[in-house]
Amino acid sequence: MLVTQEDLLLFIYIYVFSFLGAFSKDMLDTFLEKIPKVLIFKVLTSSLAVTILLYGASEYLLNKISYKPFTAICYIFGIISFELMVRYSNIKNIKTFINYMYRIKKDIDKG
Repeated sequence: MLVTQEDLLLFIYIYVFSFLGAFSKDMLDTFLEKIPKVLIFKVLTSSLAVTILLYGASEYLLNKISYKPFTAICYIFGIISFELMVRYSNIKNIKTFINYMYRIKKDIDKG
């Protein structure tokens, strides 16, 4: 499996804009005092996770849309991934989220 320079640049491009989205959300939460300090490790890991996801879908997405909307998608996904990382960062919160999704599925199945 050969990694080309184009693939590497695309991965870095996605990472930079998803990092900017996550970091801006982190800074906003810090300035609004929702969180006590900058959570740079969560910013880095959430950005990496969304980068891997978007890089996997980038071939399909870039065939459908141009780079400008793709940049916005990277930024927005960075914001969303940071919010999910902060909100569901421990097992108790993940269990609550799973139960919530299960209840929604149960309500949908009931009709």
